Amino acid sequence: MTEEKLMGEIQELKGQLTGNIFEDGELQQKIYELKKQLRPEIEENPELDDFDDEGCLYCGS
Repeated sequence: MTEEKLMGEIQELKGQLTGNIFEDGELQQKIYELKKQLRPEIEENPELDDFDDEGCLYCGS
């Protein structure tokens, strides 16, 4: 999948987020998996997740 398609899918998933951490867990995981495809190093170094200003997903887990 191209970077453009991955970014589009990430944005689509973000649009489905409700703001409820319990309901959004599965969507957040999907978003994170897509981000790892774009930048695998964020798995070991979450601080490198600079796709947006929301911070890394691990910080909330």
